Amino acid sequence: MMRSLKSLVFTAMVLASIMAGVALAAEAPPGDKTTTTAAEEATKKTLKLDDVVVRGDTLREGLAATSATVLDNAEIVDRVYVTPLDMLKLSPGITINQYHQGGTAAAFQMRGFTSCSHGPDAAIFLDGIPLNETDGYADTNYIIPEEIERVEVVKGPASALYGNYASAGSVAFYTIKSGDFTRFKLQYGSFNTQDAVAVIARKEGKLDQVYAAEVYHTDGYQDNSTWNKQNVAGRWTYALNDRLDATFSVRAFNSTWDSPGYIPQSVYDSNPSRSVSDVNGGKKKRGEARADARYKLSDNSKLMVYAWAHQQDFTRWYQNWISSSQKIGSNYGDERFFQREVMGTGVSYNYLGQVLERETRFVVGLDFMDEKENRERWNLVVGNGRNRGSKYQDFDITLYTTALYSELNYQIFKPLRLVVGGRYDMFSGELNERIPSGTYDRSGPEIFSPKAALVYTLLKDYEIFTGYGKGFALPRDRDLWKRSYLDPAIRTQYEGGLRGRPVKWVDFGLTAWRLDTTDDFQAKVDDPNTLENAGTTRREGIEAEINLYPWKHVRLHLDYAYIDARYTDYFDGTAQRDGNRLTSVPENVFNAELSYEPELGLGGRLRYRWVSDWNVDAANTIKADGFQTVDAQVSYRFDKRYRLALDIINLFDATYSEYVGYANNEKIYAPGDPLSAYLTLTIDW
Repeated sequence: MMRSLKSLVFTAMVLASIMAGVALAAEAPPGDKTTTTAAEEATKKTLKLDDVVVRGDTLREGLAATSATVLDNAEIVDRVYVTPLDMLKLSPGITINQYHQGGTAAAFQMRGFTSCSHGPDAAIFLDGIPLNETDGYADTNYIIPEEIERVEVVKGPASALYGNYASAGSVAFYTIKSGDFTRFKLQYGSFNTQDAVAVIARKEGKLDQVYAAEVYHTDGYQDNSTWNKQNVAGRWTYALNDRLDATFSVRAFNSTWDSPGYIPQSVYDSNPSRSVSDVNGGKKKRGEARADARYKLSDNSKLMVYAWAHQQDFTRWYQNWISSSQKIGSNYGDERFFQREVMGTGVSYNYLGQVLERETRFVVGLDFMDEKENRERWNLVVGNGRNRGSKYQDFDITLYTTALYSELNYQIFKPLRLVVGGRYDMFSGELNERIPSGTYDRSGPEIFSPKAALVYTLLKDYEIFTGYGKGFALPRDRDLWKRSYLDPAIRTQYEGGLRGRPVKWVDFGLTAWRLDTTDDFQAKVDDPNTLENAGTTRREGIEAEINLYPWKHVRLHLDYAYIDARYTDYFDGTAQRDGNRLTSVPENVFNAELSYEPELGLGGRLRYRWVSDWNVDAANTIKADGFQTVDAQVSYRFDKRYRLALDIINLFDATYSEYVGYANNEKIYAPGDPLSAYLTLTIDW
């Protein structure tokens, strides 16, 4: 009750201050809305003030000042994914660590950071609700790809919307908010995989309704890989009048799974379908709700207020390969229990109009989040299955996060736009440990992260952009409280690029970037058990993509990324690693896709992916093999309603693993799926 009261009072105070601060801006004259370039005209068509529905969406046009990728529904659907996170492979330079451990969140690498989604390196959101937990872990298995309207992938700390966890950048998933359609998907494929999805949208007068549901089952390629999940969501938007509308949305998720674990080299070489044992697995339940209200102050300005909450229970059993050193009756592996209750609230002011006769987009907002987590762990005993042994970890975390953000996108003159912004993040909280016993309070840190960029339109169909962004990383997990002497690590990114459409049937993009970390957390040379802010790393590279449309309904897409990620001054507790490459970062990632998608009749798609090898250890003495895969699809659209598709995954049956680790003095693997096939029927009306 006190937490709810605190949030309501806080929101009221923020709302009052922002309304007072923007009252004059709200009265700015509407001016001439004519844009000056083809790129701006395209943005204008896709973003109006009426479209502002989540946090500060007038910032979306500012993505033109970055190397961000925006994936729309048409690109996302009609594909086969191991997990929904796989859709990020459609963005240049991103690699996925598919652990193939059922409902355990996969990870991805972006901008040379490898603990994205399964750690604290990327900020991940679904309809404005952060998915990251206090240690950064973010489960995207709640997402139903067919209900996603768009995905915004911002690389590096470039956006003022995102602070904590956004070292590598941010991924924001947005679901469909309105429409008048019904879509069913029925899929059956290898390993007894069954997926049934329904998305229903209805517009009736002032009410928009969107419903989505998924029921999924697979036996999995490896032994002990059964996974079941059920996902349901609803969203209702009501226009009370021409100025005020409100949205209420709910989502519920349930998942149970068995996991194969990570197999050692000898098993990977001889029989990769084997599992470690029948011990590994997990279960999760999660529910969430969100309410939004949007009030149109004028033709050019809108005020948004929102509040949300979610609760989850998550249990995971984890035990690695049993080596000869683990005797029957010894402790090895654990049962992990995570309980999480979170509530958040915020307010933002959005302006889209003209100031001094120049097109102007402006947002200012304030967010507050109250997180409470309970984490417990028990030993597992070799030979005793999933039965609990002794408890060895038990603690509660309370974390309060307050963030003020703002961004201005201003047309200095017709070809040149300036984007400036920043955010101020404030943290406080408490750690209460029962094993071992101890209580720790923390007030701070407080961090300011500036952002700036320029976009220059050259010859109408070309854009040059350059940007600077500063971000941060907090000490991990309980170190935020127990090692309060540590300051945040600082991430600084510089990037620049060129986009263009030289002819109607070709468009391209090229980006060069550098991302430096200072004050990173490293072990002290004279005391490896103590951390200090002294490490530095440098990540840099290029990303290029091109799309060709030589004939109607035909598209050829190519993208390539080169990533050079190194320790520049770093002691990892055993040795100085200066000049060594960071672990789990491939130097080269290349994708090629040829597709033919007619409105009716026979279509198809062929996709090739190459990921070069990478280092498994910081000493750079152990490497993981790169891989090449080819996926194919043949489809037939009978009419506007019915489409049947056959997907062949790993067409040439390559043996590969997107995740390679090291344990018990040998490499361990999570094998990728072999040659497999999926038949999908979609019905639209």
